[in-house]
Amino acid sequence: MDDQLAQARQYAAAGMTALGKSDGAQANAAFLKAIELGWPGSDVWITLSIAKSLLGDMPGRLSALEKALEIDPSSARANLHYGQALVGAGRNADAKVAFGRGLEAFAILATRSAEMEQLAHAARDFLGDSAPSTLHPLDKFADEHGVRGDEEDELFKLSLDILAGRAQPFTSRPTRYYYPGLPDRQFHPASQFAWTDTLAARTPEIRAELQALLQRQKEETTRFSPYVESGGREGSGVSHPLLDNPEWSAFYLIKQGQPIEENIAQCPRTHAAIKAIGEDAEPAPAPSVLFSLLKPGASIPPHHGMLNTRLICHLPIILPGQCSLRVGNDTREWKDGEVFIFDDTIEHEAWNRSEQPRYILIFEIWRPELSHRQRNLVTKLFSTFGGPTDKT
Repeated sequence: MDDQLAQARQYAAAGMTALGKSDGAQANAAFLKAIELGWPGSDVWITLSIAKSLLGDMPGRLSALEKALEIDPSSARANLHYGQALVGAGRNADAKVAFGRGLEAFAILATRSAEMEQLAHAARDFLGDSAPSTLHPLDKFADEHGVRGDEEDELFKLSLDILAGRAQPFTSRPTRYYYPGLPDRQFHPASQFAWTDTLAARTPEIRAELQALLQRQKEETTRFSPYVESGGREGSGVSHPLLDNPEWSAFYLIKQGQPIEENIAQCPRTHAAIKAIGEDAEPAPAPSVLFSLLKPGASIPPHHGMLNTRLICHLPIILPGQCSLRVGNDTREWKDGEVFIFDDTIEHEAWNRSEQPRYILIFEIWRPELSHRQRNLVTKLFSTFGGPTDKT
């Protein structure tokens, strides 16, 4: 990763933290430094405008938003913020135009944050009867037929988003082995797996083991190592932006099917919690169980997993906030006690935009659609011809 952009990202993260504390001066300085170092996109200018507002610098706020719109004229967020700034400057006629553009863009957003909902509500209040509709016809259909975002309607809702052009189809693209006929589902509902509640309930004892492990790490008796290593199969023959980079690191209990006994001895309850799941948590060819560390400001770029006969499971252990995982169209923030189960052969990425490290317990399970015979055949295939040779 380019060092300058890495520094820019750190300044942007620091600016967001300062905004959370309503520290306009610190946020303003951090965002300006991030921009100077080349942090891309319009959002950094929008957040700079918020810092300017905290400082009472209304001309600066307008100028920052005009720069955001120069970069992305169709940004709903920039237009709605700009409308509010124009109202504050007494330029109501210009504000109506900005609010109108913002609401039209808001109507086709695939996801709507609380901030965006509040901005749109304020814009509609200002425009009154002249406000454009923010309800997409397919959203109206969904409302009329009671389509919700819960497990039962999740895939149908995604089909509407794809039809509306707000999302795109993401399909399984394993880098090593493809088993035909398995559904392309981004996240799998945790409620469909009998063991998830029991595992989530053991989070406090797993966290206690990790915290003890981290204390020993300070005393240099144990170490996390880069997840993508040039010295192991993960790095063989591949180029990866996080190759040998400690920003994304791992502490393995089981690595590529091989137990690391000295590490298991330090985390026996964690190991027992995964073993309690049974054979489902032992997919061929060489499953791993590990604590994954993502350092402050770090991100894992979009990539695909090796084989689609397994799913990846995440149990959050230490969460500083502002940490998310995107799989295909679906971006979710990790929450304490919530197990994520997803298909890593669908394009995915992750990031930590906080100022503290994030720790996740990661392990693998068989795809539930595979029968005992199908699992047995896949296992024999890999034992006969060898398994995949990299894990990026």
